[in-house]
Order: sequence, then structure tokens, then C-alpha cells
Amino acid sequence: MRRSLKYLTTLTMLVAGAALAHKGATGIVAERMSVMKRMAENMKAIGEMLDGRREFDANAARATAEALHANCHKAREQFPSGTRDHHSRASPAIWENPDRFEAEMQHFDTAVKALVAASGPGDIDNMRAPFRNVGQACSSCHEGFRLPK
Repeated sequence: MRRSLKYLTTLTMLVAGAALAHKGATGIVAERMSVMKRMAENMKAIGEMLDGRREFDANAARATAEALHANCHKAREQFPSGTRDHHSRASPAIWENPDRFEAEMQHFDTAVKALVAASGPGDIDNMRAPFRNVGQACSSCHEGFRLPK
């Protein structure tokens, strides 16, 4: 549970920081930032259910995991060459190492698919490990492809 709380705290900070960073962004950069914000909100909602801060609702958890997966696919398409500006924390490494970036995005997609599969009706504990894996995939990509504040 402590790891889930750690990811939840990190995601809450990301959502708050993203809201400030969005001011002034336009085009694909604004779209990308919006998708990332929605993914952070999805993770926060699931994390709150897993940590007991929000009542667990299996249907809501599945819908949220599915929304996360849909946004994951949108995000993969929102990093075309030349789409870095001062509003974005996207690292030049995204475009300098596109194969590595794509591998990170694929890892994230695989982790989210496992979370979706685990989010059906049943025991809440089935979602804990896949949720941690999604959080780790987020962190891994951010470490390699996101600039510090």
C-alpha cells in the first residue's frame, strides 16, 4: 500500500503541475499535455480506490483503466518531430532516440493492458500489482524523456 500511496502522491503533484504548465500551450503540445493530465487523473482515481480513500467500485475502476488505455494510445501519437516548446517538459531525447521512446511507450501500453485485464469484477487485490507496474512504467518514461521542472 505504501508504494501505491507514493505513486498517488506523485501523480497528484503531476496533475497540479500540469495545470500550471498548460497555460499558453497550443496545438499538439496542448493536446499532449491534456492527455497526460487525464492519464494522471485516471491513475489518481484508481489509486484512491486501491488505498481506500475512495470506495472501490469495480465498474468505475474498469472504466477508468479503459480510459487510461485509450489515452495511452493517444499519447503515443502526440510526439511528432518539432513539437517541443517552452510549455512542454518533453525532452529532446524523445526525438533523438525514437526507438527507445517507442519501447517505453510500448512497455507502458503493456502495463496498462494488464491493469485493464485485472480490473474486472473480483478482488480489489488483483489490481494492486498491475497498478504498481503502470506507475513504474510512467516513472521510467518520465525519467528518460521528461525534463525536470
